[in-house]
Formats: sequence, structure tokens, C-alpha cells
Amino acid sequence: MPGVRARKSVDETTLERPDSRRGSGVGSGAEPPAGSGGNSGAAAGTRTSPGTNDGRPIPLRLAPRRFWLWAIGLVVMSSIVIVGSPPGGWVDFPQFWFAAKLVGTPDLLDTSRQQAWQIAHGFTPFIFLYPPGTAWLYFPLRFLPMAAAFWAHAGVMVTCGIGAGFFGARAFRLDTRVALVATLAWAPTLAAAAVGQNAPLGLLLAMIAINGLRGSRQIVAGLAVGAMLYKPTLALPMLVLLVIRRQWTALSVAMAVAAGWYLLGVAGSAGDWMWPKDWLIFTSPYFDADTWQNVNKTIALPGILMGHDVPSAIAYAAAAVVVLAALPRLLRSSMAEAAAAACLIGIVVSPHSLQYEAVMVMPIIMWAAGGTGTGIAEPWRTRLVIPAYFVAQLYAITPQFRVSVFVFITLAAAAIWITGWQRQETTTDAKDAPVASAAASPAQ
Repeated sequence: MPGVRARKSVDETTLERPDSRRGSGVGSGAEPPAGSGGNSGAAAGTRTSPGTNDGRPIPLRLAPRRFWLWAIGLVVMSSIVIVGSPPGGWVDFPQFWFAAKLVGTPDLLDTSRQQAWQIAHGFTPFIFLYPPGTAWLYFPLRFLPMAAAFWAHAGVMVTCGIGAGFFGARAFRLDTRVALVATLAWAPTLAAAAVGQNAPLGLLLAMIAINGLRGSRQIVAGLAVGAMLYKPTLALPMLVLLVIRRQWTALSVAMAVAAGWYLLGVAGSAGDWMWPKDWLIFTSPYFDADTWQNVNKTIALPGILMGHDVPSAIAYAAAAVVVLAALPRLLRSSMAEAAAAACLIGIVVSPHSLQYEAVMVMPIIMWAAGGTGTGIAEPWRTRLVIPAYFVAQLYAITPQFRVSVFVFITLAAAAIWITGWQRQETTTDAKDAPVASAAASPAQ
């Protein structure tokens, strides 16, 4: 038609340089007002080509140069916290390092022996709360001094974050560069490495599982979900999802991996075949005490309620309400969306989720971009995501307050997804339709 320029194909557009200019919407300097034509059609309910983000690699209403400037700046700011860990006594890392020293001995499941060993070696007493099999993951670190072990562990966790970005790009059909920088710019990703925690590993496995479920690769998904049992609170929401969505092959594989974790636990506890019972006995009292001690860091609904003197029955009832409210959408959404939401709901209702576990918000952030057929409509996608990233930079100072800022981020994200507020469907059938290979049709 004269006077109308055809859209570029998906493949041609996504190979452009990040700083290339486009005529409107995402990736251009001009942001059309909400409700106007062109790319704001998504906000008005217009359906667009599946999985393309309107054919642009940046799924936000930001000029490319501004996007990359802000993104790289946020990555640098998030990295700074790693430097502050050694003066802080290596934060949480000593518990993993001494677990590497104790794995394979009866001391690993004896809290008094654990603490005696730490005191004898000049450390503040911690308790290793993971299943004994998880300690084998840290076994190589036993041969390194504390400082070297910390930096090696931090490097592995940063690598896991990079891997999570790569698999997230595949799972949610985003430009790989955008997904990588989005993952590293999300403050909890690098902050987890800075405090000696392993949440980026959980995120990597979750992204692998989501990518497997989206592509009906159930064996891959099952292996990844099973591997997440290194920290059961992260794996449980995904296991429940496999059950309610009848992903029996993936569930069977995950259970086989769980059996492997059990045998590793037997070896890690020096032959204690009843270690699950012993482990639950000595870890259960910890959660109540830790809720009170870290109420300013918790991001779980039960934890924040109980930490402010709400009876535990009411706190867990509130968590159950969240699960029941999420269930209908978990059952009818595409697998990629449902798995991303399961990661989010899991940390919201967990009995114990602290700030570093906000890395598990990353899948729902990537889903919001709309690459898999559903997402958050513009302009609200940009209005929600950008402030969340900047507020997340308060990670290091938010413990000074009574409530962590991540409580508001996680609860708001859960409420938005459950209610479907500003939900955008980019295809008639949002069940993981294939990416269009031809040029998108012009808006009617």
C-alpha cells in the first residue's frame, strides 16, 4: 500500500545493533502516549506477532542507548557489593565452607559438633541447614583457604547467573544480550554471590527447567527440577507444578534425581540412612528463630507476618490463600508462564525466603516481556520493571529498615500475575506458539 512501509521480519530486526534507531515504541527515543496507535496497541489490547516483542530486542519503552547505559550501570552497582563481603566476615559463606570440611562425617548432622568445630577454628557459629547431600557440592572448597574458597564460589555463582540469563533468553524468547544484562543487573543475582549464597544456582536450574518444559523436553526439565532439590524450598513449587500439570515424565525423572540426593545424604552423614528424620529435627527449630532475627530481610509472606507478631496459623493461612488464588492461572497458562509464576509464588509462600532468593523473581520479569505469547502490556511493563530494578539496588541498606523492599516487589509481582492486571496476550492461543518467521502484519 502506498505510504505504508512494511515491517521488517523478526530475524532481520533482532540482528540489528542495540543502538539502532526505530520509528516508534520500544527501541526508539519517542514514547507514544498510552492508548495511541503503533506500538502502544499492546496496552490497548491489540494482539501482535507471537514471541517477537514487536520485532525488537529491547522489550521496554527506552531508547537503546539509555537502556544499555542504565543496564550496564546497574550491573556495576550490583557488583560493588561483592567487594564489601570480606570485611563483613564473609557473611554467610563460612557455613558452606565448614560443611565442605565436615561432609562425610557424623558432625554434619550434629549441631553441637558443628558449632564446636567452628568455635575451635575461630568462626562465629552457624548451622548448615541444607540436606547433607548438598554439602558434596562444596567438597572441592575444603582444600582452599577461606578467602580463596570464597572468591572461587563467588565466581561460580556469577557464572551461574550468566548461564541463567542465557537459558532465560531461550525460555522466554528474548534477545540473549538483553536477557544476560537483565539477569546481572537484578541486584539479588550478584548480591547472592557477595553474601556467599547459592541462589544463582537455583535460578540457573529453574531457567533450564522452564526451557525444557516450554519445548516439551521433559527429561531435561525433570533433571533440572530434581537438581533443585539441593535446596528443597526452591524445588517444591516446581514439583507441585509438575503434578498439577501432569508432566509425569518430568516428575518421574525428578524423583529419580531425588533418590540420588538421598544416597548422597547417606554418604554425607557417614552412613545415616535415617538422615531425613534427623535433618528435619535439628533444622525445624531454626526457622522460627531465624524469622525473628531476619525479619528485616525476609521476603516471604509467612515470615514477614510472624516476624511482626502475627500468629503462625494466620500467617500460613494467608500463604494458603495466595496458593489457592494462583492455582487457576497455574493450570491454564502456558508451561513457560506457569513455571515462572511457580518460582515467584514459591518464594512468596515459603516458610523461609530471604532477600538473596529474590533472584527467583527473574523468570516472571522475563515473562513480562511478552516473548512467549503473554506478558504485561505497555506502558505498564516499563513503568513497573524499571523502578523495580532501581529499588532493588537498595539491597545492601534495606536491612536497616523494619521491612525489606523486596517484600513489596515480590508481593506486587504475585498480585499482578494472579489478578491478570495489564495482562497482554500477543497471540490468539498463548500456548507457546512458535516464533513467526515472516514479517508481522501491520496493525489494523
